[in-house]
Amino acid sequence: MKVIGINASPRKKANTQTLLEALLEGAEENGAEIRLVNLRELDINGCLGCEGCKKHLGKCVQKDDLTTLLQEMTTYDAIVLGTPVYWYHVTAQFKMLVDRLYCFLEFGENPETGEPTINSAFPGGKSMLLLISRGDIEPPTLFPQFYDHMNEWLNLIPMSLGAGKSEIFHQYGTGIDRKSAINDPELLKKAKAAGAVLLSP
Repeated sequence: MKVIGINASPRKKANTQTLLEALLEGAEENGAEIRLVNLRELDINGCLGCEGCKKHLGKCVQKDDLTTLLQEMTTYDAIVLGTPVYWYHVTAQFKMLVDRLYCFLEFGENPETGEPTINSAFPGGKSMLLLISRGDIEPPTLFPQFYDHMNEWLNLIPMSLGAGKSEIFHQYGTGIDRKSAINDPELLKKAKAAGAVLLSP
């Protein structure tokens, strides 16, 4: 069984990466083959909206590191996507990754009923975990509605990809301290435990 963790933080060894590493450690100790990918180290571009992928569903026409990574993601049993929160949403790197997942999806409608349909070339049934690290406490005291749109959008990712099970793991109240996770043994323990059950039914 294989688990991939994708870190969309532009910072080295900050909270998102620390927690991803703990999650992957928990998975590895339970027999999984693991891999960590830092998007900041790759040559990646945003989606061009060219619709070229619809000629060969699941194949992005761009020639960058993200094209290769997207194909590799289909071979893993569990996928962990990690991002800090910038400006009340995910990082630019995370958004680029998610936008490029569009290459797997084809939207249309049922000719008989007119209802919208989604055809997916992404293998369904995978386990997905979204790891979110943010500066504000929970519940937020300042403009709590600013996070509603992000949480709703995040839930669309595993749903659109046909995940078998999904979870969101939150770290709250980091402020600007990029070392708060590594100094929180209880949080690291929870992250490791979440990784340990990634591949359980």
